[in-house]
Amino acid sequence: MNLTQLANKYDTNEKCIAKLEAVRWGDKPICPHCDSDRMSKRSATIKWHCNNCNKDSTVLYGTIFENSKMPLNKWFQLIFLMINARMGISSKNISRDIGVTYKTAWYSAMRVRCAMLDWSEQLEGIVEMDETYVGGKPRKRNGQQGVTEDNTADLSTVYNLDSPKVKRGRGTKKVPVAGIVERKGNVVAKVMDNLTSKELMKMLQRNVNTKSSTLMTDDFKSYKQMDAIIERFVINHSAKEYTRGAIHTNTIEGFWSIIKNGIRGQYRVLSKKYLPFYLAEYCYRYNRRQLTVGESFNEVVEDSVDNEKKFNDYKPIGNIKRIVYPPKRKAKPKVKVNADAETDEQAAKRIISKMKADKKVKEQKALRRKKLADKKKHLTKNKK
Repeated sequence: MNLTQLANKYDTNEKCIAKLEAVRWGDKPICPHCDSDRMSKRSATIKWHCNNCNKDSTVLYGTIFENSKMPLNKWFQLIFLMINARMGISSKNISRDIGVTYKTAWYSAMRVRCAMLDWSEQLEGIVEMDETYVGGKPRKRNGQQGVTEDNTADLSTVYNLDSPKVKRGRGTKKVPVAGIVERKGNVVAKVMDNLTSKELMKMLQRNVNTKSSTLMTDDFKSYKQMDAIIERFVINHSAKEYTRGAIHTNTIEGFWSIIKNGIRGQYRVLSKKYLPFYLAEYCYRYNRRQLTVGESFNEVVEDSVDNEKKFNDYKPIGNIKRIVYPPKRKAKPKVKVNADAETDEQAAKRIISKMKADKKVKEQKALRRKKLADKKKHLTKNKK
């Protein structure tokens, strides 16, 4: 599928609505308010009426398309452009391609990135873990030997103004990002506050099945504690060693190059605040690199109607890091069952038995009262 074919296939709002209804509901529409299937179509509109809760709704309710004035065929074109751009596509480019304002393009693209948030299954097998730093290159000015602070727009301010040596990565004010990739599999990347052993360990335990995996890292000291929970091999980058047979981190390094080249060539400037969304977009595309563009498009559309709203009035609802990296839900503690404890079936039998006994007692009392009343009547007649 290409953009022309997509535009011809979904050239009207009705066709786009039919596609979304088929993806979200299938053959039977479901009320988003009460989950009832007793729905009736409103004539000459896209609305459906629920006969159970008596509310109206559309297939757009609770999706990234809700409350948007942009036509759905342009939404579909925007999704296609973002999926097809392997190195990313800027909002300015989108605005020119589909004919909307820059503000609309930015907001709509950010909503699509929300649909791309992917919390897939844990990685396993041979996995590589590495860290990188995202930010602008330092710039010299007025013949100075050091570096200046004139690149503050590029995700970082500059490092050491007094040193003639330009530092890279660790020790600068760039944004640290950690990533884990499964060889010939998926990748996860996360903006980190600190590259400490504790934070990296949390990321590893959340995203990797440590019991059935082997980890490849460089010689960064924060990885040392991982030896206690996973088999780990080290490639010594400090000694300019980059591969030793199957021991290397070239796969994750290749993913970093995709991100950095994409930022440098497409976005130019990114906000540190919204960087997690852009990383999620790169991970989503990388994890679906084996799919065709049409298959990836269909998957994004499915995710877009199955995703709760995370942006409102151009602002994220809540903390961005908690949206992109939600805390892992703790498993409910298993309740220890006492062997002598009463089961539900036993409790039901006991209650029924008690009810029968109470009924029998009431019947006996009623019978005694009736006999007593009859006896009093008999005595009264004899006196007369």
